[in-house]
Amino acid sequence: MSATMMEADELIESDREILDELQKGRCTPAVLVDWTGLSKQTIHNRLNVLVAAGHVEKAHDSGLYELVDDPRDD
Repeated sequence: MSATMMEADELIESDREILDELQKGRCTPAVLVDWTGLSKQTIHNRLNVLVAAGHVEKAHDSGLYELVDDPRDD
């Protein structure tokens, strides 16, 4: 477990939307933009935060991201 893990109460609404979509399976940032309606910049920034916290991983060189640890489940 990463020392930077986020707690569920530290998530912002855009994090929750991204995590909801990643629960369905791997996807790219472009798909997250389409499915959530969030801006490309917001998706990029929040994915970086979620990756740094150990909740999301870049699963592939093709840009796919996947959920590895949902902080809402703790």
